[in-house]
Amino acid sequence: MADSLSILFGSQARVKLLRFFLFNPHHEFAFDDIARRARLVRRTARTELNALERAGVIKKKQILVEQEGKKRKSRVQGFVLNKNFPELRSLQTFLFETAPINGKTLLAHLKKSGKLDVVVATGVFMREFDSRLDVLIAMKKPVETKVEAAVRSLEAELGMEIRFTVMDTEDLMYRLGMYDKLTRDVFDYPHEILLDKAGVANELHRV
Repeated sequence: MADSLSILFGSQARVKLLRFFLFNPHHEFAFDDIARRARLVRRTARTELNALERAGVIKKKQILVEQEGKKRKSRVQGFVLNKNFPELRSLQTFLFETAPINGKTLLAHLKKSGKLDVVVATGVFMREFDSRLDVLIAMKKPVETKVEAAVRSLEAELGMEIRFTVMDTEDLMYRLGMYDKLTRDVFDYPHEILLDKAGVANELHRV
């Protein structure tokens, strides 16, 4: 394990990529997608991915990806977490505790997207790495492109993918009243309400 650790913690970019894979254990990523999401130049991304592969924490895998302008998916070389890595759970815990993965950091980035009414952290923010959703966002006039830009900025800082959904505040309150699948996927599992200008907590008590 000592040899592996000396490889794993060799640079800031490598730690960022470690978080990227460890916090998305079931995802397969193409090289271009990894470099873009982590905001690393291709040469650096390639060097660090090779180091992580040597350490045994990730492995190469042929994956299918959509190509712009093409109807059929193309097969490319991708990377995936090696779930048989001996210290996988310990690394997940360590890197989670040493990363700025918290409500304050999340809100600071999301506020760049406009006036927020509701922000609920779940999934990876609660150490639930297999969750389908990490953040629920509600706004009176959501502009999804702005929200996505804010989330991608946070992803690059943390070195991880964040699964989010954004909706109109009235739509969220309606869904709460109906107790639909989306709200159950959030509020039936570990979560933290970071911002609540719409009265979500009160509505939950009535459901």
